[in-house]
Amino acid sequence: MILNGKTDIGKRRKNNQDSFVIRLWDDVGCALGVVCDGMGGANGGNIASALACEYFVNAVEKFVRSEKVAGGSATEGDISSMLAHAVAGANQSVYRSTEQDRSLRGMGTTLVAALVVRDVLYAVNVGDSRLYLYNRGRLTQITRDHSLVQYLMDTGKLTSEEAKDYPNRNVITRAVGIERNIEADIFSVDLSRLGEDACALLCSDGLSGYVEQADILQLLSEARIGSPECNGDALVDALVEAANNAGGADNVTVVLMRLGKNQNVNREGTDNA
Repeated sequence: MILNGKTDIGKRRKNNQDSFVIRLWDDVGCALGVVCDGMGGANGGNIASALACEYFVNAVEKFVRSEKVAGGSATEGDISSMLAHAVAGANQSVYRSTEQDRSLRGMGTTLVAALVVRDVLYAVNVGDSRLYLYNRGRLTQITRDHSLVQYLMDTGKLTSEEAKDYPNRNVITRAVGIERNIEADIFSVDLSRLGEDACALLCSDGLSGYVEQADILQLLSEARIGSPECNGDALVDALVEAANNAGGADNVTVVLMRLGKNQNVNREGTDNA
């Protein structure tokens, strides 16, 4: 498993409210990628995304180091339940901070994470940060946005073409820390039959909101992910550069988790939280 990550302020923002974490526990066959995109004033978004990342990662690490995972007895239900509780705890951590400091009222963050446990990838998301799966030259969005645009598309009030220019496309309908309780969506992907080029791509909407999925696919395909020559750091740099070339209107964060069976070199990119 090879992990790479990068976050960038973009060209128009004064500060970076995104956070990301990548972790590898090779001894138990586990890996984690997390991206959080904060919101809520000059400093609130920074705090919300960092708090959510910290709590979530600590909860996952505690589980990964448990006897259930080490002994191989952790079930899909165990892992899904842990992820739901980890998000709930992250939500409480951010929400309590807003109660304790009135200047932070209204801050919150998206959260998308991918936890690989041996041959299964478990994904969890709140908000509009996304997880894509790249496999055999195809790119599929695994998570589903909690956003006004997605709701309008689901109810037939907006087409995918109209959504690209919709003025309120950045409005999200669910976020960590805004309300006392939160519900996360959880997905799982069987990795055992994926190709050698398989990878998970996690990103904030600084990438997905400004770079077409077809262009993301082209960058992934050109990187030859399944080959030993693939440079993961250069790939995440290229994805961030694509967002900035599209105007750089938002912070952009990208995490790449290479899943192919021949990717047996363990390496981590920069971890900013």
